[in-house]
Amino acid sequence: MTRTPWTPDHVARIERPALPMQSRGGYVVADVQLQLDRIAGLMRAGRPVPPIATSALRRSYLRPGYAPEPVEALFSHVGEWQRQFDEAAHSAATAALADRSSSAESASDERRLNWTRQQQVWVREMQFPSARRSAYEVGEVDDFLDRVLVAMAKGEELPDVQSAKFYMARLGRSGYDSVAVDHFLDQLTRLRPAL
Repeated sequence: MTRTPWTPDHVARIERPALPMQSRGGYVVADVQLQLDRIAGLMRAGRPVPPIATSALRRSYLRPGYAPEPVEALFSHVGEWQRQFDEAAHSAATAALADRSSSAESASDERRLNWTRQQQVWVREMQFPSARRSAYEVGEVDDFLDRVLVAMAKGEELPDVQSAKFYMARLGRSGYDSVAVDHFLDQLTRLRPAL
């Protein structure tokens, strides 16, 4: 598993958040604190932080609680930080694969399939909508896309799309919308290398 390079500043913003209270209708302090403790633990361990749903947080209608907007904004920031780390890691991996493939022998270049840059960019930049129901595990779909990109970079046949199977996302967790992924796989089966 790739480590996520969380900085002490990231951890400090989670451990000591500036979240204002409101007299009624805010999020239950204990619920928010439990999420913040979990996020801080993942950050300190260098692990990725999955998307945080505020829908699981209870509202405190008779007692003071955290104002919803700052809590939602903080969780949104964490998601954006994670997305930026994921993009940087994915770009680095793709660049490393491209470097390795470019150093292949010229004799094998003649037998290579010619996947165009546009085709590779199309696969690399594919973004699936998130869903809670009928959703595939994100890691499995991303791993398959990585295998497709490796095959394209090496000028090889694509992995067998027909036999690609993904586990459904665990109950209560979001994943990639299965309809969108299946539609992408249908398009991928029709993709041909340039002549």
